[in-house]
Amino acid sequence: MKYEFNENEAKEVIKEYHSVHQALALRIYTSRLIGRNPDMVLHGGGNTSVKLKLKNIFGDEEDILFVKGSGADLAFIGPEGFAGLKLNFLQRLRTLENLTDEEMENLLRTHKTDANAPDPSVEALLHAFLPHKYIDHTHADSILILTHQKNGQEFVREVLGSKAAVVPYLKSGFPLAKGVIGCYESNPDAEAVVVLNHGIFTFGDDAETAYMRMSGYVCRADAYIRSKAGTRNQGVNLREADLKSKTARFVQTARGACAYPDKEGRLRRFCAEIRRERDITDISLSKQASEICRSGVLTPDHAIRTKNRYVFIEHIPDDDESLKKSVTAAVETYKAEYGRYAQAHIKDKTVGHPDPFPRVFLVSGLGLVTLGFTRKDAKIAADIAEHTLRAKYISDTIGAYEPISESHVSDMEFWPLQQKKLGKAPVPALQGQIALVTGAGGAIGFGIADRLLHAGAAAVLTDIDETGLQKVRSILAERYGDTQVETIVFDVSDYNAVSDAFTEIGQRLGGIDILVPNAGLAHVSKIEYLEPAKFMQVVSVNLMGTFNVIKASVPVFRRQGTGGNIVVISTKNVFDPGAAFGAYSASKAAAHQISKIAALELAELGVRVNLINPDAVFGDESVSSKLWDMIGPDRMKSRGLDPAGLKEYYRQRNLLKATVHAGHVGNAVVFFAGDLTPTTGATLPVDGGNSAAFPR
Repeated sequence: MKYEFNENEAKEVIKEYHSVHQALALRIYTSRLIGRNPDMVLHGGGNTSVKLKLKNIFGDEEDILFVKGSGADLAFIGPEGFAGLKLNFLQRLRTLENLTDEEMENLLRTHKTDANAPDPSVEALLHAFLPHKYIDHTHADSILILTHQKNGQEFVREVLGSKAAVVPYLKSGFPLAKGVIGCYESNPDAEAVVVLNHGIFTFGDDAETAYMRMSGYVCRADAYIRSKAGTRNQGVNLREADLKSKTARFVQTARGACAYPDKEGRLRRFCAEIRRERDITDISLSKQASEICRSGVLTPDHAIRTKNRYVFIEHIPDDDESLKKSVTAAVETYKAEYGRYAQAHIKDKTVGHPDPFPRVFLVSGLGLVTLGFTRKDAKIAADIAEHTLRAKYISDTIGAYEPISESHVSDMEFWPLQQKKLGKAPVPALQGQIALVTGAGGAIGFGIADRLLHAGAAAVLTDIDETGLQKVRSILAERYGDTQVETIVFDVSDYNAVSDAFTEIGQRLGGIDILVPNAGLAHVSKIEYLEPAKFMQVVSVNLMGTFNVIKASVPVFRRQGTGGNIVVISTKNVFDPGAAFGAYSASKAAAHQISKIAALELAELGVRVNLINPDAVFGDESVSSKLWDMIGPDRMKSRGLDPAGLKEYYRQRNLLKATVHAGHVGNAVVFFAGDLTPTTGATLPVDGGNSAAFPR
């Protein structure tokens, strides 16, 4: 760990938060220094506090503890991330012999100074009981490596010195708070307290001192580990193309093996994250790989994200059927073991049994694969698993890694206060599903992607227009978060490019559940003047592009084995063509027909294929319609209309006199993707009503 406290930076933070007490502004600054170091704190882990004297509404001074809110991210924390608590009352709780979790939670909530502040960290009492003004707590990797050695207590004392007191593992909350203050009072010269298999607390009367001590002890542990750990490299390399193909095949299969129906019968799917750093691949090839996967988390806090054990996959068969059998067998074994573990350890009846599926796979020669209901969940699991694998691998080079007991892990994993970090918000309809939208750089593609993201899906956007594609991505990432939106540039008329893109999607997200062939090309010309080459160009995009993406998706759907939805964006011209629009109408009609054939053939895989016929969908100021950009000027000229007049003309033409937006097309896609009806092979108009284009 690098010491990063900078006086000028600290002053800038004080200036930024001039409306709060200067001591709290400094608390924010050093909290961020700690939080932005992933070797110390990962995803809401760790906590910090400061004690202040503030005047209440009567003008009386009160001692207030500001402690990090539960689940807040130290790397980006601001004043709103801290909960103010009435310190004197909390300190009196130390005199109690026992305090239930429910009592503790209620007392922490009812003694906040601001009802709108976040719920305080479950370690708030520990911060209250210790007398110091500033307290820092992390789960630093190097400290955990030391505490997981046999005779860990002696190991920590030897490496960190006499001013680092050590306590055995205790459950967070009241037991840990009592244990740490008792330890400190027996060691009043201590600068830190290390909790075995949990982490380290440092403290001081000013923010820099507490941070300096944290940095110093972590650096001391780092230096010791580096001096003892050797360098081990397996030296095995796979061709990049083989590596990508194997990884995509495995992840698609694993996603399918872990999908399951929830209580309402809705299929829950997972997004995936793949990590292939060289040292992680080396660990996957090591003799210790299997044992590392079985030997548990570094700290029980991680179990809600990764579960206690990982799945080790020793071999990837070359054929998909054998791969599916081996992955399914590994998952079933894991489920059975996890079921026994949960049955033995869940004591609190308010905690429902979590799903028994693994979150982390270590695959020999390929690296790390993690699963999560969202991409964010999968990335969090991957970050934690990466650090865990490295730490346990290094542990074996300096001694022997000794795991924490399952009872301690389960106490934390199934603790209601810990489970609350995962949130209980309603599950979006398409959460865990991965959608691919072609032609996403235009208005309709944008509207489709927007609605899919709104419904909880992760979206992969593709187009050959990279500029338009990045514009759409930036808008959607702003709305739904950067992790939910991916882009790939490829030509749908090139099957090899399409196939490679599907492999790349497997690498990035895990697979595909929703396919929306939307890319299209129009050309205005009467048959008499229509150049054959131009006709074939339109056919290559509209017909062959649709064929290519459907064909390339079939092996993915087959490996996943969880069904899926293909929603083809067709056109009203299939039923109601127009003069001088032959290339577009004919190619779209052919694509419509091949899509219906796909509905017949893919039903056995549980894949539904439906079609949407939009008409007169104009873009807006943010994303224009490429079709109307091309044909609009000619239509306006022939009818003597301006852009607003043309839109009004088409609105008046439909039966409902409705303005049709790209979002309406997106809503139709979400309807089909949500499996709300057992429908395949259907055509749904989104046109405001056009009797000539009614599906027949």
